[in-house]
Amino acid sequence: MKVALGGTFEPLHEGHKALIDKAIELGGENTLIGVTSDEMARKRLRSVLPFHLRAENVRQYIKLKYGLDLPIIKLRTPYGTTLEEDFDYLVVSPETYPVGEEINQIRVQKGLRPITVVKVDFVFSQDGKPISATRIKNGEIDRYGVLLCD
Repeated sequence: MKVALGGTFEPLHEGHKALIDKAIELGGENTLIGVTSDEMARKRLRSVLPFHLRAENVRQYIKLKYGLDLPIIKLRTPYGTTLEEDFDYLVVSPETYPVGEEINQIRVQKGLRPITVVKVDFVFSQDGKPISATRIKNGEIDRYGVLLCD
């Protein structure tokens, strides 16, 4: 099975790890990870680490947990290589699920078979709200979902 997963992954938090874990569960060595380019990541109007550091953080997590050295590519569009390459699965979060649907619409228009979209639910913090990079950057929670303020 060939699996794709993409994201900004900054800061790398438990929600991201759940996505990576699901992708590797489905694809093992046949998992392609896309990390957004600095230009794409900064369109969201927040500061992010440079691409090479974000990619290295993902690479180290995978290497330490699974002993795998997976390919990590730079995403310059929300679609990555999913409009050219065949994948069996695309792993997404509830937040990125619409992009997965859009990818399949474009694939069908191009005469390609759809990719099975696997939605991984949010990982929740102590307060029952989803762990997100925005909440971490705002100082509400840490990357594990522990509350930092009242």
